Amino acid sequence: MTKKIFVLIIAILLIFATSSVFAANEIKDSMDKTGSTVKNIVDGTGNVLRDTGAAISNGARNLGDDVANGAKNMGEAIGNGARDVGETINNGARDAGSAVRNGASQITGDFTRNDNRSNNNGGSYTVARTSTEGGTIMGMSANTWTWFILAITALAIIALVWYYAMENKNAYGKHHND
Repeated sequence: MTKKIFVLIIAILLIFATSSVFAANEIKDSMDKTGSTVKNIVDGTGNVLRDTGAAISNGARNLGDDVANGAKNMGEAIGNGARDVGETINNGARDAGSAVRNGASQITGDFTRNDNRSNNNGGSYTVARTSTEGGTIMGMSANTWTWFILAITALAIIALVWYYAMENKNAYGKHHND
């Protein structure tokens, strides 16, 4: 019986010994494959991160260039618009001045003309100049009255704003105290 047990133990050891060698080979092959797979994953991730960084960098650079070009174009447009507005105002003022000059010339010509189209007194029309300088109303000059009225108006506006603010505050407080 000891012989049979001894043979059985040797047979079991041989089976385990040979199967562990086969298992070791399979484990080594699967580890090599796993290592290659992990290496490929890491390399792929590195490529993705590198490409993403390059894309972000290019996008930021393009955005900066677009903003700079937009600001430049806007500055040029504002300059051109301001120049056009200035020219329009200049032309309008020149035209208005010419119209006033022509109108005044026509009016003075009507007064001094010696013909039957206008009611004149033979070309010797004179006008007495009136002045508001030195005139006072209730002891105050027109300039003083102007500032007095502006001050009263400002105080009235401040009082109305204050009143509205207090009403708004009270109305707000009533709604939130319920």
